[in-house]
Amino acid sequence: MKVVVCNRLTEYLGVEIISAVLKQAGHSVELVFEPDLLTAAFVRALPGALSRFADSVERTARRVVAAQPDLVLFPSEINSFDWCSRVGARVKQTLPGVPMLHGGFHTTSSPEHCILQPGVDMLCVGEGDHAVPELVEALASGADHRTVPNIWVRDPDGTVHRNAARPLIQDLDSLPWPDKGLYYDQLPSLAREYMCVASRGCHWACSFCFYTTLYDMYGREGFLRSRSPQHVIGELVAAKAKWDIEYVVFHDDIFPTTLKWLKEFAPLYIEQVGLPFSCITHPQLVRPETADLLGAMGCKYVIMGSQTANPDSRHEEVLNRTESSEEIAAAVKRLRAHGIFVLLDHIFGVPGETVADQERALRFYLDAGPDVVKPFFMSYFPGTDLTKRAEKTRSVQGDELERNVEGGWDHFMFEGALHEGDYGAYNLAYALWPMLGKRGRSAMIELGLHKRLAPLSRLPGMGNVILFPRLVTGLLDDRDIRPKLYMNYLRAILRYQVRHRLFP
Repeated sequence: MKVVVCNRLTEYLGVEIISAVLKQAGHSVELVFEPDLLTAAFVRALPGALSRFADSVERTARRVVAAQPDLVLFPSEINSFDWCSRVGARVKQTLPGVPMLHGGFHTTSSPEHCILQPGVDMLCVGEGDHAVPELVEALASGADHRTVPNIWVRDPDGTVHRNAARPLIQDLDSLPWPDKGLYYDQLPSLAREYMCVASRGCHWACSFCFYTTLYDMYGREGFLRSRSPQHVIGELVAAKAKWDIEYVVFHDDIFPTTLKWLKEFAPLYIEQVGLPFSCITHPQLVRPETADLLGAMGCKYVIMGSQTANPDSRHEEVLNRTESSEEIAAAVKRLRAHGIFVLLDHIFGVPGETVADQERALRFYLDAGPDVVKPFFMSYFPGTDLTKRAEKTRSVQGDELERNVEGGWDHFMFEGALHEGDYGAYNLAYALWPMLGKRGRSAMIELGLHKRLAPLSRLPGMGNVILFPRLVTGLLDDRDIRPKLYMNYLRAILRYQVRHRLFP
């Protein structure tokens, strides 16, 4: 069978593994990639007619039809499911007999809504590494595809077959290395920032995290799994020989999963790979020996979640975060002692927090000393513990929760009123943070400059412009490698868009 993968904005690591499994079984896999920079970044700010003109659904559907698929696979998240379902619906107008399969975090958390949408014939709910190939084999052989575990199927008469989830894959080494050529053959510059996943799952259960939805499906026993160090190194060595890689991004939700794993992995990485890298980790994992090993391996950039400086907000009934402010500060200092650039995530809109909490957070980050604080607005993803509480207490407007279920967001970094209301001053403060040394940050806080300049954050377009200070300082500062990688990503996407004439 010929499977056509259709998505926009970025590569999906999960679908690369599925592609590798399908190709091993003799099927063909082709990518229809849509850069969609204009739509995803600005379409909601455009007037109605212009917004419709910029919409990429029609041209993407034409490209899918031209590929002559036997099955179309859409990987999606909350900020792309609506787009995927609309593309699928348009494709089916021309190819009514070709099934449309949707998978990803959003379809797993909102299956009852997603399965009923136009352009959706089937869903993959949960892991697809074995489920999608089994489905393709069933379709190819004419067997009953409506009984495949993890797959939901909607018949033409509307009957929905909801198959239970199969057990999680415990031996990740049994899976092939991802089919990076699916994306890199078309966008070779993306290989410069090689994304790799060494594990699946997380030690923690933050109330706002999608993983709490998966815990309801699978439980927590055996949820956190790691590939062997040798399996990861094998992938990276082979990739290094094939692609022009400048930097490795470990896209695990937490890296490393354990100090024991890192102690085995580190010498192999230093000897056989030797590339600078970044990772996402948790403050409680950054012990002194962990920081030493990351530094010795050539780690340049670490992202950690702080989310709040209010100890009360970390309680189980709010965020369910287990670290203390002291542990966060210690982790930052250990990493920075090795010259590692540290970014802390912070959440606006934590239930119960006030403007005073935001002031407290600014002062905490000033003392803790991260290089960048990146704010997000609290997002109520479907099925999480936080969302369930909000539904029960009716503390969040119903239409907002409903739009999350529908997957109607349309923005790169999800969305939230970062520059509105009481948060504008603090979003501005964190935007200016990279440009200021500790003395400058202290002066800004003591003089209340962020509050005085807050009205500027309400000007049209400032939600995007406010990112420029970090972009500028990152291009001038070799330690902050993310802006340079963002620019590489944009160049790769724009070149692809021009080459394929993908314009409204």
